[in-house]
Amino acid sequence: MKNLIILCYILITMAFSACKEKQSLKIAGSETMNAMMRYLGSEYENSNSDIKVIVEGGGSETGIDRLRKGEIDIAVSSRDLNQNEFDDLRKTGNLEKIRVAYDGVALVVNPKNPATKLNLNQVSDIFSGKVLNWKEVGGADAPIQIVIRNDKSGTQDYFENHILRKKDLGIPEFEKNKSNKIVSTAKIVKDNAELANFVETNPNAIGYMGMGSAIIDHKTKVKSLDYARKASDPYVTPSIRSVYDRKYRLARELFAIYKTDQGDKIDAFITFLTSEKGQESVIRSGYLRASLPEVEVSADPNHL
Repeated sequence: MKNLIILCYILITMAFSACKEKQSLKIAGSETMNAMMRYLGSEYENSNSDIKVIVEGGGSETGIDRLRKGEIDIAVSSRDLNQNEFDDLRKTGNLEKIRVAYDGVALVVNPKNPATKLNLNQVSDIFSGKVLNWKEVGGADAPIQIVIRNDKSGTQDYFENHILRKKDLGIPEFEKNKSNKIVSTAKIVKDNAELANFVETNPNAIGYMGMGSAIIDHKTKVKSLDYARKASDPYVTPSIRSVYDRKYRLARELFAIYKTDQGDKIDAFITFLTSEKGQESVIRSGYLRASLPEVEVSADPNHL
């Protein structure tokens, strides 16, 4: 009888544990970081069964705004905070920002496009409408169709300043070109999936997205172009190795932004992100870990 009572107690406890609702950890923001954060969330859940990690996109600006409103636990951004965002977030709690990873920005075209490489001046001229035909930059005799992300995108913010307005060629060049705008005929899409679908179905399209999205999520739909800052520089393929070696020059930091006084579940996940296990997961997801001095690029060869 005693054993039966103990067995019943164990079964009731197990049933209660199974029915216990998981805590949700909500993350939103950068489309560039979406695939990586979904993978990291899944890895975290494997050893933290009481947590459900929910990852949504929307763009860096959207994530930052949702964090300010208290709708999510962590915002992820492919650009740094501007001063207004920093000030607004500080009003709502103790703010912390960590670098999670590095990523390259890939220039993407249809897989059948014969073009293989572009330099910064060519890219700027294409997206500002000064170059209208692929034959002007080594491609076929066909009109160029530009596709871009919406203005919530951190990748777009980075691209417009560093490439379109030529900040990567130095401040004097940036000052001369800071009025450059993306041509008004560009197709605007909401996320990387829509951009990849557009490029796949439009042979003359060109766009840009985070390297991880291009070479992992959408590798069958788009082709990444080799890139050089100057025509005289070596043209380099975007990859984990080339970003780590600082040979691929279209690369930036990726951030997680959160409030430090919002509970242990956030602190525990951030600890995972910065841990050796978390940073190894960053590499496996197709990105470059944040701790560059310690990095040893040992990802799946298919990701290199």
